[in-house]
Amino acid sequence: MKAYLTKKLRFALLILGFSILPATGSLSAVIVYDRVTTVGTPVYLKVLTKGRIFADGGRLVEFFLDDKRFDKNLTGGDGYGYLKYTPRHAGIVKVRATSRGESGTGLVLVMKKNEKAVLIEIEGGFKDAFISDIAAGASRQAVKQMLKKYRVIYLSRYTGIRMARSSLDELEFPDAPVLRWQGEQTLNALKEKGVNLYAIIGPASVIDTAADRIKKRYTFDQNQKEQTVKDWQEVMERLEENASKKSQNSKHK
Repeated sequence: MKAYLTKKLRFALLILGFSILPATGSLSAVIVYDRVTTVGTPVYLKVLTKGRIFADGGRLVEFFLDDKRFDKNLTGGDGYGYLKYTPRHAGIVKVRATSRGESGTGLVLVMKKNEKAVLIEIEGGFKDAFISDIAAGASRQAVKQMLKKYRVIYLSRYTGIRMARSSLDELEFPDAPVLRWQGEQTLNALKEKGVNLYAIIGPASVIDTAADRIKKRYTFDQNQKEQTVKDWQEVMERLEENASKKSQNSKHK
């Protein structure tokens, strides 16, 4: 019972976004934001330097990509700093930023333009995973299976990026970038980078926003008719079904 209540509390905190709670690493003075782009398409690495509560700008930050020194830059008065990066190879790049003995880490997902991205809104898509070990195992396995054919991008609506990342790490989900969900703005930004938006999974409000941009949309909400799925196995079956149909159509041409 105690373990169950702990998981319920963790999920409640995730949804409410209490990112100021003193969880491990939550008071780090350097925050690195995840990014997604395509090979040859510039992206701006984004970092925030802050004190325990407020932004602490005007600090020199040194960036490392896959533990190799990349460059350095000053953060502005608002604490944010940006550094242009043009990737030459596909894959996940680990970003580390250091300043005054503090450090933070993040990811840059670099996709080939023919690769397909599956977007998962975590508060809706993984809601059962935060309160059930069985559900966590099923969703974690589904993401691992997706990564064999697709690139995965996590989306967070309510909670801070650090808390979202911490929760995903605690449940041992595969590494993938976590982006703040800002509706059409998020989708447009990904499209501008050349990202092929193949499918999206989340609550009805999220997949409805993506209706004009992403054909394959799935939700666990019960009132969405053809978009409603009962579990992650059905999500995988629908993704594979779509891929199989396309393959068969190509053979008949």
